[in-house]
Amino acid sequence: MIKNWLFRIFVIGLLLLQAACTPIEKTPAAPLQIAPVDLFAGEAQKFKPFLGLMSGAVQVKYRGEGDVLRIDLEVWEDGKLSHSLGSSDYMLKQQEGDNQFDGEAIFSVQSLPDQAQPANKTSYQVTTAFTSESGFTSTKLEWTVDAKQVASSTIELKEEKALQEGERVAVWGMQATDENAIHVVELTPESLQQTKWALIVFLSVTNNE
Repeated sequence: MIKNWLFRIFVIGLLLLQAACTPIEKTPAAPLQIAPVDLFAGEAQKFKPFLGLMSGAVQVKYRGEGDVLRIDLEVWEDGKLSHSLGSSDYMLKQQEGDNQFDGEAIFSVQSLPDQAQPANKTSYQVTTAFTSESGFTSTKLEWTVDAKQVASSTIELKEEKALQEGERVAVWGMQATDENAIHVVELTPESLQQTKWALIVFLSVTNNE
């Protein structure tokens, strides 16, 4: 009886020891890391007059097999997705066997001068850019809204995002209205239902096929 009891203790101890020695498989880190960043922090404050108040940025780090960092621009009207405004790409460069990027994505939305504004509409110049120590690329598009707008605000990323290949996420936005009040919204479909007009920036990594 005592031998059986001792044998059971031995077996249980052996199983516990084996479990303790078994390596724990860690979930691989997501290849695309995105984090909020203050575009006008410190000395960068001097660039605000050139980029305008409706500007922002996110920090972007990537290491993986994707070929292209992509920005997609979506236009929302009356709380619903209306259409795509366009996209811009940054060709990733290979380092140490992987395609890599360590830099920022920057966005700016500026009203065109009064003399360039169409009647009863509001036109914006939308600029997007990828920048890093190895270089930069930028794209400019025009966005016209069928109303004279009186208020606008940015929609900022609140927390870090980690994405796998093939995923995309909203990282910044700008909303506008022709009314005297504007809602504080976040980068979620539920919150964007409160917007009159909005331009939403999505970020992803794709393969250039």
